[in-house]
Amino acid sequence: MALPRLIIRKVDKQTAFLDADDPVSQLHKVAFYMKDTERMYLCLSQERIIQFQSTPCPKDPRKEMINDGASWTIISTDRAEYTFYEGMGPISCPITPVPVVSRLELNGGGDVAMLELTGQNFTANLRVWFGDVEANTNYRCAESLLCLVPDISAFQSAWKFVRQPTQVPVSLVRNDGIIYPTNLTFTYTPEPEERPRCIEAKVIRKGFSSVTSEVTPHDEVTS
Repeated sequence: MALPRLIIRKVDKQTAFLDADDPVSQLHKVAFYMKDTERMYLCLSQERIIQFQSTPCPKDPRKEMINDGASWTIISTDRAEYTFYEGMGPISCPITPVPVVSRLELNGGGDVAMLELTGQNFTANLRVWFGDVEANTNYRCAESLLCLVPDISAFQSAWKFVRQPTQVPVSLVRNDGIIYPTNLTFTYTPEPEERPRCIEAKVIRKGFSSVTSEVTPHDEVTS
């Protein structure tokens, strides 16, 4: 079951506080207000989840009166914080489950570099974006996405190759415009420049060795 957006409100004696911002914990009583509704709360009635409309408190405008079924007791607590943005305006579909990326792995290089995203809650209607550039994305499973890394010219039109390290944020965008930042970045790194090859022309000189013959004068023997 997908729940609408809910706001947790502290409860005391069947009264929900509208402006309380102190933290709640185990064994606290709370009410779940359905955001953007006319005082509607999540309520349990005869083992069914229904909507209950509260009554404004006549003595305090900062409180609303609810019934016992709209008051919930926290048994255990956990915290998960997600960030999203409605890029195309408010939508009616639930934001959850929120995709979470835990790791990026680069495969290949050059013109066919592929980036593999590992995480959870991936769906087929998600696309990987590098900054404001959409990447060709392949859905593999709920824990893996594969995308083609855009060319550097998509960010620097005058560049045909990476001249200096360029870092761009990686986001997931749903087909209805919901943007999920991953808090991860991708860095375009220049390839090591090849040193210019010096071709040494070796001039082979033929050396001519001169042999000096020394003539030693001999005494003539006169017979």
